[in-house]
Amino acid sequence: MTGQIKPRVRGQKKKLERQLQADDIIPYLESMGAYVEKIHVGTFQKKGVPDVRCCYLGRYIAFELKIAANVKEADIQNYRIRKIIQAGGIAKRVSSLREVEEVLHEVSRVQSASQSE
Repeated sequence: MTGQIKPRVRGQKKKLERQLQADDIIPYLESMGAYVEKIHVGTFQKKGVPDVRCCYLGRYIAFELKIAANVKEADIQNYRIRKIIQAGGIAKRVSSLREVEEVLHEVSRVQSASQSE
């Protein structure tokens, strides 16, 4: 039976997103000195809140994780991302640790530039 495509297991994408958060993104953010909050979906949680929120160098940053490139955010997720940006925070859809690293690098660069002025 080699060469056959395995059927997609329901919930497999979510498991990968959870693994990326728990194994890579959250430890990285904490190692950089960020205060990190992982959002657990529940009855009392607002719908559409980004998966990981943190404060890094005084900036509020929210990450919505989407592993599959063809998966779009729900309308409520887009709404929450827009509201965070309008309030002066940073909100990004990311699919890898590298994208998270790029956001923190940019925040660090802007912070350094503003301190040198």
